Amino acid sequence: MLGLPQRKEEMLVYGHRGAGGEAPENTIAGCKHAIERGVRYLELDMRLSKDDQLVMLHDDTVDRTTEHKGKVNTYTVAELKKMDARRDGPPWPNKRDTGIVTLDSMLEATPEIKGYQLEVKTGSTAQMNRTAELLAERFPTQSSVEKVVITSSSLTVLQQLKTIAPHIPRGYISITPNPFPVLDRFDCCLLAISWSVSNLINIGHARRKGLHVSVWTVNDASVIKNLNRLKIDSVITDYPSMALPLAASLERK
Repeated sequence: MLGLPQRKEEMLVYGHRGAGGEAPENTIAGCKHAIERGVRYLELDMRLSKDDQLVMLHDDTVDRTTEHKGKVNTYTVAELKKMDARRDGPPWPNKRDTGIVTLDSMLEATPEIKGYQLEVKTGSTAQMNRTAELLAERFPTQSSVEKVVITSSSLTVLQQLKTIAPHIPRGYISITPNPFPVLDRFDCCLLAISWSVSNLINIGHARRKGLHVSVWTVNDASVIKNLNRLKIDSVITDYPSMALPLAASLERK
């Protein structure tokens, strides 16, 4: 399946925003930290900059993670890269590679990664349409997107991608126990579901439909063990240093 690893017996671990509980989120420094600890799958967030580029950031403002204020789309890529995005994270002494960077810069800096869930954060209809256009330009062929799934809770993004770039794998981010109508409508290959409702999802139905089921954001060892028993395909965690060895130690029954 394009953009996703082949289904394996073991549950995969995605580093949430790199390793959001251990290092500055959505930064190259944070992702390198995750990679050094064995992470080979990442879940990262994307938004539009003022100069119409895809940048790695969760919030619609830079207020929480940097010393600056304002909407991300009021700053250029050059301005965002100079910001220090360590403000809301765990203690991190080194400022190197802690700015807000473009999608291209992030992909170039993380060649070890085998798979990405790249989440388009919600915004205006115009922003969602433009983001889909940029993704279609960035990933023009199946081979260019072999390691990537574009995920979103925005139906506009999913519709646009299905229309203008159907070769790009799509994932639906849901908090409802019945996401299947949306998954079917937009030909999604991945369901990203909140852990709080993951036990309500018909996993057998998802498996029969060939869906990869990924649960977020899982930071509790007991929850990881329970999700493994449910045969969830992957978990998204802020603490891969905890989750990776735990997932590797669990047996599928």
